Amino acid sequence: MPQINLTDNRGRDAVVSTQSVSSPPGYRWIDVDGTQAENRKILRATIQQDESTLAAKAGGLDALSDLLISGDPEVDVEQFGRFLSETSRVYVNPEQNIVHHISHWEIVHDPEGNEKERRPQKVSEQNVATEIPLKWTGKLMKKADAMKRFVFSGKMQIQHVNGLTYDFLHSMAKELAASESLLLLGAGAKGSEPLTFRRGGLAYRGFLEGRVDGAKYALILHLSNQELKKPANTP
Repeated sequence: MPQINLTDNRGRDAVVSTQSVSSPPGYRWIDVDGTQAENRKILRATIQQDESTLAAKAGGLDALSDLLISGDPEVDVEQFGRFLSETSRVYVNPEQNIVHHISHWEIVHDPEGNEKERRPQKVSEQNVATEIPLKWTGKLMKKADAMKRFVFSGKMQIQHVNGLTYDFLHSMAKELAASESLLLLGAGAKGSEPLTFRRGGLAYRGFLEGRVDGAKYALILHLSNQELKKPANTP
């Protein structure tokens, strides 16, 4: 399980573990024989049967239409319908050749969808399991307000790894439960940076929720990378 370095409101820090929170499905799909059904990847087309490739060979879309009527150049009966496994993503150029040296660019759009800025994409480094612990910012937000302002795309449960970290996390959960609020959790020396869990991954705002039931506790880190904003022309 991934680990993070976390600090509390007293300045104490500890390395604790995390686990993704997911609900097991309450149903399963079976076929007419009662056999468990499963998802499979099937080859739909190859580059040789791609529309642009066929049009280039035929000399245009009109000529390709005639070929489609007279035959089946878009179908490879030896390849189509094959089950795929252990596939890898590759990048190709306009000539459909695999390229090995690519540059990622980040494109920023304005609210109307027009391109505003184009810049080389920066590869973010993970910052949740470093020497600098995640800061207890002290910024609390009522749960109802947070649900109206942010879109939460995931959550992780923070767990203790020994008796000392149990006391550490139970105390933290108890304080958050009493406040009925979510705590904004930040990375970096000032606790103002978003959370990045893996190199090149998405950056999230972290909101920590605490629940306590006697000796039992739950610390849930809610993750958001999108804020709900009211349109400027809305009354």
